[in-house]
Amino acid sequence: MRRLELPSTSEALREGLRLLVREAAEISAAEEIQSFYGGRPAPLPDGVAEATEEELAAADAAQW
Repeated sequence: MRRLELPSTSEALREGLRLLVREAAEISAAEEIQSFYGGRPAPLPDGVAEATEEELAAADAAQW
């Protein structure tokens, strides 16, 4: 509650529920995309290059 500067427990619960609903929507969208492409990877947008193994390893090693 302090980190998010929420004034009450009910505000913290409301924010938690909002985040859960958002995550559920993202998971549902990802499942729909996987279903649409039948297990194949989704195509990259025009102009976007596929990440190299080095870039993926660097992203995995990155810390917040």
